[in-house]
Amino acid sequence: MFTVEKIFTQNTGIIWYPLLLVAIFLLLICILWIWGRYYFRNDYNKNTAQVKPFNSGNLDEINYPIRSGNLYWGFKKALESYFTFIESLHKGDLNDYMVWLFLSIGVVLLLVSGGLL
Repeated sequence: MFTVEKIFTQNTGIIWYPLLLVAIFLLLICILWIWGRYYFRNDYNKNTAQVKPFNSGNLDEINYPIRSGNLYWGFKKALESYFTFIESLHKGDLNDYMVWLFLSIGVVLLLVSGGLL
């Protein structure tokens, strides 16, 4: 006989209600979908110029070869000191990269094992 009590009966010491968890998950998806429909803009149209990249005001259909250094100029300028430091570490030697790999693996293993706590 199929009853609600059988669905929510716990056979182990762990709280495990699979149907309840699925229902909560579906409820959260519905809430997020409604929230997204209510708060986000709905005037997006794929068939207009909204999908085209802004290319300094040029509306021509020509593919301009824009380099990433030019496209993300402000981002790179703001983090210029970080990038100069990182570029000095990258000499192109495979041995340097292997040292960084093993050092980072060692630090992660120490953190996971609790050696640095």
